[in-house]
Amino acid sequence: MAELPEAARHVPVRQMFVHDTWAARDLPVLDATVSLLEQSYMVTVTDIAARTGLDDGAVAKALESMDPVYVDFRKTDSGGDPRFWYVFKVTPEARRAVGQWPTAESLATRLAEELSAAAGHETDAERQGLLAYAARLVGETLREATVRAAAQVLSPAFGGVPQPELGSPVPEPAVPPAEEFSSLVPLPELPELLRPEGSGERQAAAPSSDAGTDADGPGSATDTDLNQVQSQTDPATAS
Repeated sequence: MAELPEAARHVPVRQMFVHDTWAARDLPVLDATVSLLEQSYMVTVTDIAARTGLDDGAVAKALESMDPVYVDFRKTDSGGDPRFWYVFKVTPEARRAVGQWPTAESLATRLAEELSAAAGHETDAERQGLLAYAARLVGETLREATVRAAAQVLSPAFGGVPQPELGSPVPEPAVPPAEEFSSLVPLPELPELLRPEGSGERQAAAPSSDAGTDADGPGSATDTDLNQVQSQTDPATAS
């Protein structure tokens, strides 16, 4: 095997053996797919090839590489012929990639571009300098802060969660604090015998179990109960 030249040893492997297909093939196919789906509920490989000028095989390879992150690509039983394979739908990531939906990064870039364009059309020298300075702040010096502010602006449109840029992790949703509700029906007051503050008085008024007499003796509770039962007995049955 021939040894690589000295200049080629310092070239990254991705640039030597893997070609960049995003700008030349994948992005044009994705852009055409999103555009055509605005007019139909499904788009075939043939439709996309006619819009982009690419052949059917290149379009099919592009759709396969973008499935399922960007497109829902489905193959029919056509014996390997890709002409009738179709895209059923695209994802939100696809709409942001082609610019149909905004991102925080794209919004910050667009704002800086609009400020710079406004500075170019301004006739007043002082206002022109201020607009150009604002464009540099938004696009360069304060770009990170501008991107964070743009994410906050876009968050209500995406359910309160800012959509991440491509390749960044999705933020965890914020858990709302638990709400405490007071009773809508007034509760009745406890009877006096069930109130906690009266339990001590009732225990103090109750006779102590250690009364100094035997449980079976003549002053016990058992003796009193037997006397009551005997007093109610019919005298005629007593003999």
